[in-house]
Amino acid sequence: MTPGAAPDATRAKLLAAAAEEIVARGYTAASLSRTAERIGLTKGAFSRHFPTKDDLVEAIIAEAARRGPGLLRDAQDAFPASPLRACIYAVGEISAAGRTDPVLAASLLLVQDPAIDARRVAPLRRMVADVLRVPLTAAVAEEGYDLTLPVEDAVQFLVVLLTGILSSARFADDFGPQHEVLSVQAALAGLGIPDAAEVVADVIRRLGA
Repeated sequence: MTPGAAPDATRAKLLAAAAEEIVARGYTAASLSRTAERIGLTKGAFSRHFPTKDDLVEAIIAEAARRGPGLLRDAQDAFPASPLRACIYAVGEISAAGRTDPVLAASLLLVQDPAIDARRVAPLRRMVADVLRVPLTAAVAEEGYDLTLPVEDAVQFLVVLLTGILSSARFADDFGPQHEVLSVQAALAGLGIPDAAEVVADVIRRLGA
């Protein structure tokens, strides 16, 4: 059976197990045998679905990238009258999912792993950029924000900010939620958002609702 041919329920179970293995051990140390054991399969049975770790990487990234439309819709629903807040809500939503959703958490780790060919994780970076680009473009057009960077550069800046926050939260013991808030506020201020603190406070309240 080729990668992707497993029934949806089986595939989801396999990907979740693989994602948990990657989150727990990292890509390099992740083992197909241990992944198979997580769901009671032999390595051979698991390998019929995903023969190599590269196949798993591509499947995890593809599955995570499919979350994009839902993330964007949630952000727009949270702040229908403020695209900028919707954009920052999306940042917070992805950050939170990176801690609670094994597939998204693993994919965000893979994006930052130097052992992974950047081309393999490009779909996830595109998804995150697309989710942020739509509301940020609307924030300029509809709310009148005058950014210090072109929208596309600002989007890439926010993507880097998000991956940096996730990396710091995972690996730095002294990086807490307050530092995440301060990082986002500073980023918005750097982009020329005069009410950065208010925007972030509104988003935090909505995320916690």
